[in-house]
Amino acid sequence: MTSPKSYAIFNATAPRAIASTTNASPIVVTTDAPHGYATGDKIAITGHEVNTNANGYWDIVVTSDTTYELVGSEGNGVGGATGTNYIRAKYASADDFRNAVLSLVTDGGGTAAMTVKVVGSIQRNPPDFAKPSSVDNQWSTVQVINLENSTEINGDTGIVLAGEDLTAMYEININHLTWVSCILEGTAGEITAKISVAQNT
Repeated sequence: MTSPKSYAIFNATAPRAIASTTNASPIVVTTDAPHGYATGDKIAITGHEVNTNANGYWDIVVTSDTTYELVGSEGNGVGGATGTNYIRAKYASADDFRNAVLSLVTDGGGTAAMTVKVVGSIQRNPPDFAKPSSVDNQWSTVQVINLENSTEINGDTGIVLAGEDLTAMYEININHLTWVSCILEGTAGEITAKISVAQNT
């Protein structure tokens, strides 16, 4: 019997506002507060102006607590204080398991403005949830059920927070999935997400 496992997907993760970006290769991003990222994290940048080549999905190399490089990027102008960035996804192995529960907790400040979507894949190799789904990178959003009230939440809708806090658990339909994770979109608040998988019989 496979022992249960727990995966930390987000650890007090928050969208961070961008202070500036460089017109360089690679682009260097400066955030207006410590970003809390680590080299190898996968992030998304949205809404950045002038240096629009910074927008998209990136692997990063951290150079200080407020700066990081976008691997493989090339600037097209010096960008100012516009847009936000956030960790896009880490993954948990769902192979050999039949049940998964997602735990979500915000920071308690009552400001969370974000959407959390659960995603899954049947690929043998882990997909890159930080990039769009494609023939060679197959994944999709997954429906979850709120364990407090049995409410079904469709995958494309996700768990939506609009200036509020959350402490909740959700059952994930992982039938035949090999990988499962969450993707985060938003502008404010911090969230911690854990996925626990088990082989209940």
